[in-house]
Amino acid sequence: MSIQETLDQIKYVAWHNIQVLDADKNDGAVTVRLPGRDDLLNYVGTGHAGAIYTLAETAAGVAADSVAQTMEAFILLRGAEVKYKRRAEGDLTATGAVSPDVAKRTRHAFTASSRADLAVEVDIRDPENQSVFQGIFNYALRPRN
Repeated sequence: MSIQETLDQIKYVAWHNIQVLDADKNDGAVTVRLPGRDDLLNYVGTGHAGAIYTLAETAAGVAADSVAQTMEAFILLRGAEVKYKRRAEGDLTATGAVSPDVAKRTRHAFTASSRADLAVEVDIRDPENQSVFQGIFNYALRPRN
């Protein structure tokens, strides 16, 4: 099943119409898009913080899962540090990435104890390529049974 098909099966994510633009299942990187829609705006007419967070967490989750799958692990979100940087307007594009060093340390820890933590960095940009959101999403990895 493709990443897009998986996201489309998650009703909350599917409702937002988040689209996968680019993903590498083995390197912990993904780019996803949230189309600008009137029903995703706040009371002042800019991107709703909840919709922006959903886009960010989706990008982070896909990136984290791509690393976890190489170890037969699953992910659980433990926490996030987020910063809304400016008004979000129009179509938004989120990039989620796990640095190669973090992926390597995570694989080593998981091999040693069947548990590991994984941090994913996310940046969301507007149509003018301005950063509107940055975050770090922290996941716990556990063995698949």
